[in-house]
Amino acid sequence: MNRRFINLLTVACMMSVSTLSINADTDSFYGLNSGSSEAQFADKLSSLLEKRVKSESKEMASLYKELYYVPVWIGQKAPTKFAKDLFQDIKQDRSVADIAEIQNAYKKAQESLKKAYNSNASIKDKLNAELAISRLYLTYLNYILYGGIDWKAFDRKRAELSKKYDAQVGWDRYKSPYTPASLLSDAVLAGKFDSLFKIAEPKRFKYNKLKSYLMKYISIRDRGGWAKLPKYRRIKPYQKSAVIPLIRKHLELTGDLQACGLDDVDTESLIYDECLQKAVKRYKLRHGLKGNSKIDKETWNLLNEPVENLIAKIRLNLDRIKWIYHTEAPVRIELNIPAFRLYFYDDKELVNTMRVITGRPTHPTPSFHNTMKYIVVNPYWKIPQSIVKHEMLKHLIRNPYYYERRGKHLHASWDEDSPVIDPGSIDWSQYRGSKPIPYYFMQDPGTSNALGKIKFLFPNKYSVYIHDTPSKKLFFQNTRAFSHGCMRIQKPREMLKTLSLFNDNIDVEDLMALLKTKHKKTVSLKHKIPVDIVYLTAFVDDYGNLNFRKDIYGYDKYQFKNYKYHTLAVKKSMDTDINDKSDNNTTKPEKDKSLKSKIVKTNKKDIKKEPVQKQKSKIEIEDTNQTIIKKTKDSNKSSETNSSITLDENSSKSTDSNLSKEDKNKLMKVLEL
Repeated sequence: MNRRFINLLTVACMMSVSTLSINADTDSFYGLNSGSSEAQFADKLSSLLEKRVKSESKEMASLYKELYYVPVWIGQKAPTKFAKDLFQDIKQDRSVADIAEIQNAYKKAQESLKKAYNSNASIKDKLNAELAISRLYLTYLNYILYGGIDWKAFDRKRAELSKKYDAQVGWDRYKSPYTPASLLSDAVLAGKFDSLFKIAEPKRFKYNKLKSYLMKYISIRDRGGWAKLPKYRRIKPYQKSAVIPLIRKHLELTGDLQACGLDDVDTESLIYDECLQKAVKRYKLRHGLKGNSKIDKETWNLLNEPVENLIAKIRLNLDRIKWIYHTEAPVRIELNIPAFRLYFYDDKELVNTMRVITGRPTHPTPSFHNTMKYIVVNPYWKIPQSIVKHEMLKHLIRNPYYYERRGKHLHASWDEDSPVIDPGSIDWSQYRGSKPIPYYFMQDPGTSNALGKIKFLFPNKYSVYIHDTPSKKLFFQNTRAFSHGCMRIQKPREMLKTLSLFNDNIDVEDLMALLKTKHKKTVSLKHKIPVDIVYLTAFVDDYGNLNFRKDIYGYDKYQFKNYKYHTLAVKKSMDTDINDKSDNNTTKPEKDKSLKSKIVKTNKKDIKKEPVQKQKSKIEIEDTNQTIIKKTKDSNKSSETNSSITLDENSSKSTDSNLSKEDKNKLMKVLEL
């Protein structure tokens, strides 16, 4: 008899018989007790399972084939400890409380279990219970391992967008190394079920911390969420407004008000005081906005997003993490597209971080895993044929020499030493249609080169990479989706120095001198650096703060259309996509003639100020462009390190009188406070 089958059957029996030690030798146990009633029951149920699962799903058949058809959940006289642990774990997991599929499977499994152990129960009832609990297990494990994104539907959408944009819309996925069958089989052999779900959950991109925030926001929802704000005009520091208590309560729920000691907060005050200003800055930074204290329409849009939407966004991004490359290298680069930011890690330590410009919505930067292998100093830009066809051709038809003065020369091939062709000798109008252009444009190295002075290569099917740019001003835009798909970084020289910390063959001084010339040089990295380019609109930063970002490519919206685990109310709300409105901050809100929008200014000097914090909060540091290189080499010191951008402080003074008691009472009545 197969030894693995014997071991599985033995442990299954031992799980059902509390008087036996789980550490007993499996062979001697099986040999001494092969005639026991529990072993005979397990053997009989195993035979029935082998016949029955053929009519079940492929997943169920695969599960029991891995288990050699050994029953896991049902014992002769009582359910096994594994069954009890499964029910207990699902019951304690608040994240599945409102997921109908899991709750229905849970209810059916419990009902089958009751039938299996009543006085008239048959072996068939126990077989049904075994299968019902396995269906529950598979439903729950699929939720943990794979999530609820319909990737096939999303792939169809990507193909549609690729055709529409004439650009490759990429999102690579990496399936978990575990399966429900392999996890359960290993757990049975080990005789332990308690760590199964922890093993199944992803370990990367702060998954557990993001899941903790999911629980927190579910708790906020269950307590009633936050109030919807009426429309208001822009509120400046030290002004009074009837909406201030509502905003203060909202930020207390989300944890942003902790920027001040809560004991010092007057929760009913109508004054936009210093404590609330700090909380607003923190809140806006967490949502990818400029860290100022303005409460404008953009802030109103964010504050009015229902908590159900944020719960759904967190769920969606947890499920995205489940399909990110699973192996975390000690030294690695992570780049989050919606956050427009690159992070360089050495194990748990954030070594460097910088702003990034990513692809525009019509040329989206792909999400994938690869490995950085080369650095090119003073690169040529080999202009993609799609750009020549769709963007350059119209200028070439009017003036064949239009790009010559920009250092873009026509070549016979992609070889940098290939013959240069006179663009005036070409009839460019013949390429207006689908006819391919058989010539190649390259831009010479130099300060005006579109790739800047340095590029960092990780050869991939999307032909995208990380590089410098001459357009430095764009880094100070809040939304930085401007490229054709490649990733432009703000501080390429610092990236070069950071890479040198892990590659002793990089001579920084030599390359810095070379940057003053136009001579190209390629350096192979001795220590190749894994790169993960991801698309996360909800994530936890390195200081433990929950962040949300705008869905710049519309992927949230597309994936929510076929998402498995959200309610109809959330789907309806997501289809309207309140975040799409947040960019329209140039239009002032309509004047609200009701008392709801009444704002009265007061004199700043009449307000008792909160103590000003001398140190920046961690959430502020994350957005300041500050470089966090802790490891240094004497030869690599740079004045660029530790440079920072000062956050915009809006402390405009106000002079009007305070609200009268009568007006305050009216406002409170209207707002139902």
